[in-house]
Amino acid sequence: MIGTWINVGTILIGSIVGLFAKKRVSPEITQLVTMVIGLVTLVLGVQLAIGTHNILILLLSLLFGGAIGTRIRIEQRLTHLGKSLASRFPRWGDSGISQGLVSASLLFCVGPMAILGALRDGLYGDWHILGLKAVMDGISSMILASGLGPGVLFSSVIVLVYQGAISLIARAASGASMSFSFSESLFLAEVNAAGGVVLIALSLKLLDLRDVMAGNLLPALAIAPLLVFLFR
Repeated sequence: MIGTWINVGTILIGSIVGLFAKKRVSPEITQLVTMVIGLVTLVLGVQLAIGTHNILILLLSLLFGGAIGTRIRIEQRLTHLGKSLASRFPRWGDSGISQGLVSASLLFCVGPMAILGALRDGLYGDWHILGLKAVMDGISSMILASGLGPGVLFSSVIVLVYQGAISLIARAASGASMSFSFSESLFLAEVNAAGGVVLIALSLKLLDLRDVMAGNLLPALAIAPLLVFLFR
């Protein structure tokens, strides 16, 4: 889990720098930053989503995953967590924590580098992918914190739990005699495609177009590889 710890550290440092910069930036610039983040998130989401090899798998994974996420209320729980943190830090304000926490957590956790990097870290002790992701997330957290507020700082805990769990599960399964090429796998392609749709949903929220409850779609990332296995 070395890579995950490095990733968490860069997010913390980047967020702190971004929060200090936020105090010196006008509301108009803050609004502009949020809009740009939404547009870039939309582009990244589309780029990932069109990589699907089977549109039916993408559709079913989002339907089943979304149903599960809605049932267990993932988005609402993340928002509630943000409100709970806001009550402990009232001077930061509710929206500044809730929106930043949900948006940053999804951006940092959804994507090929988070999943593949955590898998390789757990299976082989290779943290180089997560090291590169850590640098990117550190820079991103500065921009996100300056636009979305202090919730970005607390997203580091979500990243620790999410990537750490993947690495620990991969390490536990590493004893199994399985030959699996992650870089060429249909499993990873469909996970990335589902994650791309989640990012598109998040971009709609950041751009104030529609709140699609992107967090509730997260189980699709686990459903997609199961469907690939069943279809094969």
